[in-house]
Parts: sequence; C-alpha cells; structure tokens
Amino acid sequence: MKNLALKKMKSLAFVLILASFLISNFFSIKNKKDAQSNFYENALSFLLLKENEADFLHTLEQFNNTHPQISVVFVDSDNDIYYNPSNLNAGRIKSKAKLAKTPTNIIKVDDGFLGYRLSFVSNTDKLLALSTRNNIGFYLSFPLLLGHLLLGLMVYLYINKKQAKEIDSYTSRLKIKYVDHLLKSKDYEEFSEILLAYNDRIDRLDDENYTLSSKLKEFTSITSNMKEGFILFDGLGNVELINDSAKTYLGVDNTAKITNLIDDREYSLALREASILKRSKDVDINLNGYNLRIFIDPLSTYSKKAFAMIIIDNTEEKRAEQMRREFSANVTHELKSPLTSINGYAELIATGIAKENDIKKFGQIIYKEGNRLLEIIDDILKISRLDEQNFERSFEEVDICDVVLATIEKYAPIAASKDLTVINKIKPYRIYTSKSLFYDLVSNLFDNAIKYNRISGSITFDYDLANNSYFLIIEDTGIGISQADQKRIFERFYVVDKSRKRNKKSTGLGLSIVKHICSHLSYDIKVESKINQGSKFIIEIPLELDREI
Repeated sequence: MKNLALKKMKSLAFVLILASFLISNFFSIKNKKDAQSNFYENALSFLLLKENEADFLHTLEQFNNTHPQISVVFVDSDNDIYYNPSNLNAGRIKSKAKLAKTPTNIIKVDDGFLGYRLSFVSNTDKLLALSTRNNIGFYLSFPLLLGHLLLGLMVYLYINKKQAKEIDSYTSRLKIKYVDHLLKSKDYEEFSEILLAYNDRIDRLDDENYTLSSKLKEFTSITSNMKEGFILFDGLGNVELINDSAKTYLGVDNTAKITNLIDDREYSLALREASILKRSKDVDINLNGYNLRIFIDPLSTYSKKAFAMIIIDNTEEKRAEQMRREFSANVTHELKSPLTSINGYAELIATGIAKENDIKKFGQIIYKEGNRLLEIIDDILKISRLDEQNFERSFEEVDICDVVLATIEKYAPIAASKDLTVINKIKPYRIYTSKSLFYDLVSNLFDNAIKYNRISGSITFDYDLANNSYFLIIEDTGIGISQADQKRIFERFYVVDKSRKRNKKSTGLGLSIVKHICSHLSYDIKVESKINQGSKFIIEIPLELDREI
C-alpha cells in the first residue's frame, strides 16, 4: 500500500511539474516572439528611412555586422539582389512576401528542423527583409527547465521522506487491535467496509484457532500419556511433536531429525521403503535396552513427505516369551526327575526284581517322590492362577504375628534338623489382606531361608514401621546371593548354581510364587544379600490401601 501510494504521488507530481514547465515555456516563447517581432518592425522602419540615402548599402552592412544573428536581404525594383551576404533564397522570400496582405508581416520559411523566422517590409516592387534562424534555445527556456528540475527533485525528496513517514504513521494504526477506533475515525472512512470484513474474518479465525488449539492440546495430552512412543515429523524431517515415551525409548529430544533418529541399517531401509512406496513400514530394533517395534507411516503434504512414527515396547513380551520357553524346558526337567524315580522303583517292584526287604524302602521313595511331584504341580497351578489373576481378592483382618508364629511352628522340625535358631521379633499387628496368600508368602520365604541356610545358622523375623508402610523382614545366615543372580532369583525354576539344586529338594518355584503374591497384593519386595553372609528379604506392605473386609 505504501509503495503504491508513493508511486501515485510521484506520478502526479511529475505530471504537474511537466504541465507547469510546458505552460511556462509556452509563455516564454510567446514573449520572445513578441519581442522579436517588435525589434524587426522597429529595425525595418529605421532601415527604410535610410533607403534613399547614398550610404544605404553601408547602413545595411553596418546593421548586419552589428546583429550577426540576423541576415539582411534587399531586392530592388528590378528584382536584382542589392544586398544578400548570407546568400538566402531571395526569390522564395519575395514570392511569400507578395502574398502578404499588409505591407509589414512575419512569414516562416522552412529550413531544416527549426526553420527561419522572417520579418519583411514590402514597398512597391522592392523588398527589404530581416531573417534569423532560431535554435533550440529560442523554443526551450533552460532557466525554466533547470528550475523545474530542481523543483522536481525537491518534491521527490519531500514525498520520499515526509510523505512516506506520514503514510507509515497512517498505516501503522491499521491493526486489528485498533479496529474499533479506526471505524469511528473519519480518517479511515474509506476502509470501514474492509475493516469490518477483516474484523469478522479475524473473529472466525480466532474461533478456528481456539478449536484447533483445543484439539492440539487434547491430542498432545493423549499422546503424552501413551505408553507407546509417538513422533510427528514435518516435510523437512524435523520433529513437530514427540511424547515422553518416545524420548525414553530412543534417547532423543525435539532437535532430532528423522534421517538420523536411529543409527541402524534396518531402520534406514524401512524409512526409504516407506518414502518410496508411500505406505506404512515396520521394523524391529533393539535399542537402549528396549526391544522396540517401530511403525513408520508417510503422510501426504503439498510438496514434501511428512511422517508419523509409533514406537511399541515389546521388551516385556519378548521377556515373557523367553520365560515361557525356559519354563517349558524347566518344568519338563523338574517333572521328569520324580517321575523317573517313581517309574524306576515301581518297575523293580512290578517285575519282582526287588527283594522283599527293599519293597518297603522303595515304596517310601515312591511316596516321597510322588509328594514332591504333587508339590511341583501344586506350585505350577498356583503360579498359573496368580498369572491369570484367578484368586479372589477377599481381604480380611489378619494378625502378622499369628501368621509368623504358625509358619515357624509348621517348619519347626525342618529347622531343628539343621540346628537353626529362629528369632521372632514380630509383635501383634493387624492388616487387611488375603489370609491364604499372605500365609503362602511368609511360608515360602521361611522355607527358602531354611533350605539355603548353613548348619547351626539363624533366621530372624523383624519389622519396621515407616512412611505409612509396614516392612516385614526375614533375614538368614545362609550362603547368600550374588549381585548378578539377585536380578533373576524371582524367575521360575531359576537356580543360582546346579550344585545347590542337586543338594536341595525344591520345586524351584518358591521365590517366583513370592513375587507373584506380592504383585497380586500390591506389595513390594526387595532383597539384600552377599555371598556367604546371608540374605535379607524385605516386604513393604502399604497401610493406606483401601480394602474391604
């Protein structure tokens, strides 16, 4: 708008200055012509007075020398050229002079671009004429031209500075926040319709922007709470939106680009294939300790390809799959051992190979291995029910001290066989929990402490109350667990070393059941242990949990 206004003002100023110059120059030429005609008439009148004098020729020559810009022609009655030093076409001049209606006239004889302006006096058959050739200076006034050029320069500078500032000041108020004031101001009457339409459009855009902002906030809120990672890239490959899960999985931030997001050949190939084929592509990558499946979806834009990326953490699924395979192998091995013993001794009895004195002994072994087989199956079924959340969440008031005392009493013969000292520091304290599961929890930990304790060792039951939680502590003086093995002791059938498994009659599922019960009851369990120094299991029982009896 500013440039257009300045251009129009300059064009108008140019036209006005040009018109002023042409008009001024026209009157300048007219004045020159009038002055020239008066001079010629006076000069001719003077020369005619000298016509009859003897030195007339000398007078013409003197006049011609005095006024070099004027040529003098004199033709006598015999048409002889009496005086014509410039060798003008006297015949042509005379023929034009005869057409004159008055004795004195001004005629024009063309001679090139400017021609001649001639003044003459006709007296009978004689002709006395004065002629001059007007140059461009006659028709163009250089002082006027210079003056108008200076005026044009001043006007140009005035428009560029003064008027430009005024236009800037005028247009600077053409902002949406001044609309109400502008509509009331007479200075902006011509913009009223435009401003009203513009204001309505701004209102609609504000509404649309508010709607889009709300949707964007909602979308951002949804993606930020997603467990799955989500990244949105623009057409240049820059991150438009990324949630916290994606940052955690990939270890990147908002400055990442899609091309260098992951340094992996499979990812680069998948990205290229998705870009070329314009269809979704997925790739599995192990990164930062996560097993990730990444879906790359190309999005259409006007000129370049944008991308949306969804990242799914399959780490737990892979771990669960691995555990299922290990569980299948381990359970087969665990079931095979007692079944082999049972079948072997039963075969000896059935075939009559066993002596009568050994039958009773073999029967006891079969009975013992059968019970062990039943224990394994019972533990497997119990873990299966815990996996499927198949236990009823029936909570009741349970005294922790009663459960600990019952557990100690149940395993007293086994503890006595290893000469173990059991120290019970638990005092009566009631909580709301599942009585059967809580009893299994304490029993499995106590059984584990007995099996892996040293002869004449000790087991201590202790507690602590802090941070609105009850901490149940079971500590033994056994063989201990290494740091590396502490991460896996709660896995099913996991055995720290093979020698332990051979010496201890265990299903290998005790600590796995403990972990599942804690998860089911929303407890937390930690282990502190050092090799040959014993182990301490700490169960944190939150006391603020709302539970119905």
